[in-house]
Amino acid sequence: MNKTRTLLKIIGSPLLEKKPEADLIESDELFRYAFRNNVEMLYFQALEEAGKLDTLRATRDEIIARQRDTAKTICRLSEVLRHDDIPHAMTKTLRPYPGTPNDIDCLYLGPLDQYENVGKYLQNNQYRLTGPNDMQYEFFDEISDEAFQEDKSGGRFYIDFYRELAADHMPYMDSQILAKEVIQVQIDECPNPVYVFKPIAEMVVLSLHSVLMHRIVPLEVFYTYAYFIAEMSEVELDELWRFTCLNHAEPAMRTVLTLMETLHQECFGFVPDKLAYILKLSGQRISEKKDLLQNDIHMPHVVRLSTFVISVFSKIRGKRARRGFFKELAHMLNPVFAVEVLYHMLSKKFIDKHSDHV
Repeated sequence: MNKTRTLLKIIGSPLLEKKPEADLIESDELFRYAFRNNVEMLYFQALEEAGKLDTLRATRDEIIARQRDTAKTICRLSEVLRHDDIPHAMTKTLRPYPGTPNDIDCLYLGPLDQYENVGKYLQNNQYRLTGPNDMQYEFFDEISDEAFQEDKSGGRFYIDFYRELAADHMPYMDSQILAKEVIQVQIDECPNPVYVFKPIAEMVVLSLHSVLMHRIVPLEVFYTYAYFIAEMSEVELDELWRFTCLNHAEPAMRTVLTLMETLHQECFGFVPDKLAYILKLSGQRISEKKDLLQNDIHMPHVVRLSTFVISVFSKIRGKRARRGFFKELAHMLNPVFAVEVLYHMLSKKFIDKHSDHV
């Protein structure tokens, strides 16, 4: 059984006019594969609609409970930050489908010289600082009554509060640009709206996060893109590509779109019109398509080192990223740091392990 092909046929794609015919298999193996790609709720939803959810129902209910706890954590963080008028937005956390994040990612959008003060403010509001790093603080919401786990097991109460979205010392997004792309959305468990980014901004963040930060693209990104693109007009798709170019993210976006095109062709037999339209603007990353096919369309897909390098050099056309890149090179004069960075970049074993859904 090809798990990617089987799973995608069961779930379908929002870019299709109707779901393809498929044998709906309730399988622990498929669930674990879907969970690793953070699309397990889409799998459960398809089984439920077909009356095939049985032995996995209890597991589904546990994940729904986890999602409720995650929503409560997002809501409390949002309320605490809003109370002190702290500019921020949630990112890489809320999906246009029922996703289950490993943790809550929140980007600080205020003056950078006030970031440490905001960190202290959060600590005064019962957020335990568990990881003070240059570009992000890691917090644990102590209201939860749960025990802290180093591996963030179960997600829900763990928060990455970013100074900037960065790969080590190199920002891969300009916060001044992102601050103009904030909207409000309503989520369950929260009386007030939560700040997030517009779809075009979130899509660029996701492509860069996948290619530059982790060198891996899960089905989570495929479905997030598919849901967003399905709701876009050609004018909005043009705007997506314009915003991609503004942020020097063309290679990363091209990679994600190429993987989407390949999966649609392999699993459904054709490429939807809207995806074909944005691909005409972006072009394809043929080497990634070849690798995906050679790996029997296994997901998550590990991105080529050459794609990572090209994406880095594309990003440093921007002043903010370029400064961070040279700062990163300076830090690599420390051999311990250099070995760690190179291991993270080059080790497929580490890259694959890092993508585990906790």
